[in-house]
Amino acid sequence: MDISNFFRIFVNMFTDEDFEEARLEHKEYSSLPQRIMMKKFNDCGRDVFKFWDTIEWDSTWLRHDTEEEKLEKEKQRQWNSHPFKDFIDKDSILL
Repeated sequence: MDISNFFRIFVNMFTDEDFEEARLEHKEYSSLPQRIMMKKFNDCGRDVFKFWDTIEWDSTWLRHDTEEEKLEKEKQRQWNSHPFKDFIDKDSILL
């Protein structure tokens, strides 16, 4: 089999209809998340606040400091801004 026959067979495998069908399938797949969100938005009566309440927010990245961590950060901030920090202990700062 020479290269010209291989190329001819390869080109004939995919017709214009196959290409168009694949393009449409890709278009529908790529817009799927937007369609899902628009359906949820329309189901909420197009009320943005109800829509936001339906979203499951992943808040693991928004971890708040505990009271001890807040205190330690505040001590560190005050110590860094203290004019005599070279001469005092960090633990001597009172809040």
